[in-house]
Amino acid sequence: MEFVTSAVNPEAVITQNHQTAQTEKVSEGFQTAFESAYKTGSESMDAIFTEASQLYGVPEKLLKAVAKAESNFNAKAVSKAGAIGVMQLMPATARSLGVTNPYDARQNIMGGAKYLKENLERFGGNVSLALAAYNAGPNSVQKYGGIPPYKETQNYVKTVTSYMNGAPISSGKTVARNALADMYSTASSIFSPSGSSSYSQSAGLYSLMSGSGGMSSYLGSTSGAITSLLGSAVMASDGETITMDKESFMSLMEIMRMQMLMNASREAGSITI
Repeated sequence: MEFVTSAVNPEAVITQNHQTAQTEKVSEGFQTAFESAYKTGSESMDAIFTEASQLYGVPEKLLKAVAKAESNFNAKAVSKAGAIGVMQLMPATARSLGVTNPYDARQNIMGGAKYLKENLERFGGNVSLALAAYNAGPNSVQKYGGIPPYKETQNYVKTVTSYMNGAPISSGKTVARNALADMYSTASSIFSPSGSSSYSQSAGLYSLMSGSGGMSSYLGSTSGAITSLLGSAVMASDGETITMDKESFMSLMEIMRMQMLMNASREAGSITI
């Protein structure tokens, strides 16, 4: 009887085990985050203003003054012109800012803060001109070289300024939050400036959903798809930071979007892509 032996490199075994453990840790950590993202909760609208102020470098009092003048902090407000939400964003403006759901208070406030920052930078930090641009559009301000001679715009600037210089403002409201929607919105604004999602990623997932087995096949494969995508993830030595290539990240975002669509349309029994 002949015995065949092979040398085993202990360091290679240790490295392989470490990489396997890292992959399992990434999968476990992401799965926990992925599951918790489905949970909806509530948060203070004032806290959102604070976060938006810190993120975009716009005074919190200015953000709240605009929101008070625009909608009195009403996330469902719609003007005659079609402006929507807390910061009264026009649909086209909302899309350009990466806002996928202007009725969502968090997205709307973040979009409004971003738009105010753009106008402040455009007009050299002049708050009055930035407010006039927010109300009448930057082209009108540039055309007239100052606050346009529109009564509405002039009154708007005065009103917001008076709120800013008055007593501290508080919305006093709590709004619903969907962490998954926030994550997808953030990804869309970073990778798809127009606010549109990747067609190729959507088409691939749609094919999966409508193929053999239909929705049940999609649901059954979601876990496997996530595991596969996590194969490209690399965990940093601190154990807290995960790096993933853009294509895999956007694929995960599309899976999340599909799950949101399924959750939203579960009662209606239909999904629109």
